[in-house]
Amino acid sequence: ALRAKEEENLKEKTSLCETVEAIVYDNLKTFKDWEKKAEEVIGLQKKWRTIGFASRKQNQKIYDRFHTACDEFFKKRNDFFKEIRKDLDENLKQKRALLEKAEELKDSTDWKEATQAIIELQSDWKKVGPTPRRQSDAIWKRFIAACDRFFERKDEAFAGQRNEEKANLDAKNEIVKKIEALDESLSTDEALTT
Repeated sequence: ALRAKEEENLKEKTSLCETVEAIVYDNLKTFKDWEKKAEEVIGLQKKWRTIGFASRKQNQKIYDRFHTACDEFFKKRNDFFKEIRKDLDENLKQKRALLEKAEELKDSTDWKEATQAIIELQSDWKKVGPTPRRQSDAIWKRFIAACDRFFERKDEAFAGQRNEEKANLDAKNEIVKKIEALDESLSTDEALTT
């Protein structure tokens, strides 16, 4: 009965080994994918502890096999996270460079050039991938504040010009109305004096 139980335990442990060894790492592309799979592996490790021993001859071998498979999974997971952190840090560096340019332009009065430059900075910002969460909000708030400051200043500068343009348009429309209201029977000289 003991040997039968040991044989059953060996089958269960072999099945767990095969499950961990069968993980397709190419399918794990996001944090969420890796975390979900890590939960599964941790669950398998917990299940392992509930299974009794295999035969003395097989017990260490099967343990080493399972331990190696789990170690491989967690090593690949750590490598993935290191690579992602490296990408996040590179993205942060790029966004800091964009932020510096935006802060240089926020007080510019060269409206045409600076407007185009800020619009390009905003477009470039969208193309850069995510940054570390701890710094993401702070750098975004500084970037958007610099952009907003520039456009607010531009709006203030052109507000007076727009009012002047509107007044000119209103005056021109009045002249057009007067011309349209002229009697057609008047001569050119009489129309000009009216």
